[in-house]
Parts: sequence; structure tokens; C-alpha cells
Amino acid sequence: MVSKCANPSCSTTFLYLREGRLFHVAVGAAAHDKGTTLERFWLCSECSVKMTIVSGPAGVLVVPLQPLSEPQKSGVAARRWKS
Repeated sequence: MVSKCANPSCSTTFLYLREGRLFHVAVGAAAHDKGTTLERFWLCSECSVKMTIVSGPAGVLVVPLQPLSEPQKSGVAARRWKS
């Protein structure tokens, strides 16, 4: 059960789905194995704009988002506004 922000240095409590971002992360030996389970993690509004949650060999980690380069930014804007 999600009760607080997954960022260990944040103590914001989970109250509403509309506040922040909910993640379903595969946890197990490998993400595609049948033995893999999904766990839910939540980042509060403040943490979700600068961090994300990933699953890797070291387990589930809260990591900083990488800034987009200029070509990536223009590509995102083009896809966002394309009709």
C-alpha cells in the first residue's frame, strides 16, 4: 500500500491520485519473467517533476530526471502539438 512519497528524503503523505505520480514497477529477477510482480510507488507533485522511479539490477530506485537536450525538446514539442 502506498502511504508516502517514494523519495526517501521526502515525507509527503499520499492522499489523492491527482497529486503527484503513481508508478507500477516490475520487481523480480527480470522485468519480463513470469515470476515478476508489479509494485506501486508514488512520487509527490514536487518530487515527480524532478525524479522518476526505475527498476534495475540494484532494485527499485528513485533517480533524478535527465534534462532534455535542445533536439529532444523540439521533438517532444512537435509530437505534443501534432494533430
